[in-house]
Amino acid sequence: MITIAICDDNVQFACLLKQHLQRLCAYDVPERVDLRLAPPFFSADEVLAYLSENTIDILFLDIDMPSVNGFELAKTLCNVYPDTIIIFVSSYEEFVYSSFEYCPFSFLRKSHLDKELSPTLKRVIERCVLENESLLFNTIDQEVVLRVKDILFFEGQGNYFYIYTQCGKEYKCRGTMKSLEKMLERYDFFRIHSAYIVNMEHIESVRSNGYLIMKSQRQLNISKKRFSSFKSAYMQFIRRRVSK
Repeated sequence: MITIAICDDNVQFACLLKQHLQRLCAYDVPERVDLRLAPPFFSADEVLAYLSENTIDILFLDIDMPSVNGFELAKTLCNVYPDTIIIFVSSYEEFVYSSFEYCPFSFLRKSHLDKELSPTLKRVIERCVLENESLLFNTIDQEVVLRVKDILFFEGQGNYFYIYTQCGKEYKCRGTMKSLEKMLERYDFFRIHSAYIVNMEHIESVRSNGYLIMKSQRQLNISKKRFSSFKSAYMQFIRRRVSK
């Protein structure tokens, strides 16, 4: 079940957006995807109260709201409910660059909703479906099933590779990095070095000195021969996440 919610202090617009989403979910989303639309929220406090007992997978979030604005709520969500995917919806296009700090999936303009909503919804649902998929690994001790979204990166060492996860667990498996690349090619992973394959979703920052910082604060080296292709792939990844 994928839960979609809206937070906008403009009641009329929130209801309009919900109507658009209901129509798109009914006609443009594959039947195999189980979706639920939560009642609209009109303040950040309402969202947080709901999240204390429920989950929101996708949140369409207004920015210019009284009391607690969308950016402030997004900061809280990133820290406390990081699995909630944020899509900013705003009348102020100049907010798009400021929104990058909160790693939204996309930025929709209210004045272009008819054009931008449908493709964005399709992409974010595809992401939810892919991220909730799991992969089976044969570790040196046992078989483990890991969600794609929980994997930070892989590190190769000879005929073995290590899996590093969000919860801090590490797994050692027998296998090659080349075979891993093949397994992961439909997901947002990139081989930045002969020894590292990273989940681009968990990159905190990319440094000009050839290193990147993961959200776990682990620093990884990007090989010189892969740096250019990595930057290109990462920019494409970012553009898919944040569209004007």
